Amino acid sequence: MKRLSLIVAAAAVVAMTSPGAHAQVKVGVVNSLSGAFAAFGQRYKTGMEVALEEINSNGGINGQKLEITVQDDRSEAQSALAAVESFVNQGVPLIIGSYASSITGPMAQLATRQKVPLVVLGSADDSITKPGSPWVFRAKHNSTIVARTYFDYFDFLRKKGDTELKTVAMLYGNGAWPTSLAEAGKKFAKERGYEVIGDQSYDQGVTDFRPILNRFRGQQPDILYIVSYADDGIAITRQMREVGLSADVIAIDTSAALPSFIEQVGDLSEYVATVVSWSKDVKYEGVKDLYERMKAAAGSEPSFYEAEGYLALRVAADALRRAGSTDREAVREALSKTDLQTPVTTVRFESFDGFQNQNPIRSLVLQIQDGQHVTVFPEDLAAKEVRHPTPPWDKR
Repeated sequence: MKRLSLIVAAAAVVAMTSPGAHAQVKVGVVNSLSGAFAAFGQRYKTGMEVALEEINSNGGINGQKLEITVQDDRSEAQSALAAVESFVNQGVPLIIGSYASSITGPMAQLATRQKVPLVVLGSADDSITKPGSPWVFRAKHNSTIVARTYFDYFDFLRKKGDTELKTVAMLYGNGAWPTSLAEAGKKFAKERGYEVIGDQSYDQGVTDFRPILNRFRGQQPDILYIVSYADDGIAITRQMREVGLSADVIAIDTSAALPSFIEQVGDLSEYVATVVSWSKDVKYEGVKDLYERMKAAAGSEPSFYEAEGYLALRVAADALRRAGSTDREAVREALSKTDLQTPVTTVRFESFDGFQNQNPIRSLVLQIQDGQHVTVFPEDLAAKEVRHPTPPWDKR
């Protein structure tokens, strides 16, 4: 597949089609290709490229080639809103975006006012689809689904009887996604009978977590529930080892899901668990082929972020095919009736528990074992057995 470079300026627009194709149907994409979230945006870009080649190799949109026109939001909400306005004026039938919940939330509100369908790319904050909008659709998980998966996993470990899991310490950034996942985690902890003995948020940009970690060490939690972006999670993991903070279960959301986490912290990553929407070893049809295509496109080990980019464009293309039109209302109606099987997950947009147009996806728990992400939960989708409990740092 021909890789296409994108100009990473907020006002820049780059069209992507399969090689040699004349595009007929356009989709607008708002993605973080520069700024704080660029590492994630590049992974989404790769996944969409893989999906685009697949879609156009299989007839495009009812015989017409699909084109995705990309605008960089520079990891800022204001740039994302300007991109949405631009796409509305261009008459695109559908928009995909973006990574951070603090960006996608305002985008969802604007898309609703402008009555243009929005397929969420990477954001998981509950508020995007709760109460949601008839114009906003999310195929990936949300913070409630992720938090429930963590606590289902903790319950699973508790039932194994190897250790007694009663207490949780929570550490999380103060951004939209970490806060949302922490709040959902507190709710499930209370419902499931876990005592939250540590509850600490931190400002983005903090690099020294040792005062918090030392306090947690004194509280001796059974479970560490951490929500952090890439650099934060690396620093927290290293500093846990420095201060000697151990727990029977260490869960680090977002940061620990990246291959770079293992590369950066090495053996310190062993036993760490993280929830994702897709993994290369999950027992779904077509997973191995998709993994190989994404790895070739990325030139390195792909993650669930590439898979989510792939998924978002597959969902958009499926709706456009069934709509048989680029009329936005027709596309919205087609999205609402989605019933799609992919190597990432099954997609059906439903309204439940106060959510609207949310896919009730089954999230996965990965554990890092021998330097690799391995699916360990749910049991029927697991590739290997979980390693539990996590030994103290000085006994590894």
